Amino acid sequence: TGLAGQTPVEQALADAIVDTIDDFMTLFPWAEKNQDVRKRAFDDILTNKAPELLKDLDTFLGDKNWLLGKSVTWADFYWDVCSTTLLSCKPDLADKYPRLLALRDRVQALPAIAAWIQKRPKTVM
Repeated sequence: TGLAGQTPVEQALADAIVDTIDDFMTLFPWAEKNQDVRKRAFDDILTNKAPELLKDLDTFLGDKNWLLGKSVTWADFYWDVCSTTLLSCKPDLADKYPRLLALRDRVQALPAIAAWIQKRPKTVM
């Protein structure tokens, strides 16, 4: 389907971007039962670690429409999914990164994605 990237280099970069975002997302104590501990950890990660990730992703994206090449890849999809979760935790998290928000908007405007967003179950995250 071409979603992995059009060249071996793009494919490797897509994997690296997804792994970087995934490494960040695994920092969160998703299964923590103690709500005070969970909130402190989330606040710390979103305040102290998220800005570095966002800055690096924004720099990598630059003025391109997609993270890699001339078309959407699974790295763009992964950014959309993870950013949706992150923004549900801290709605202003990416306000300083309008290019990343615009990338998210482009992914969500793809016809099949837009259709799914309209019909998917509404959840907190």
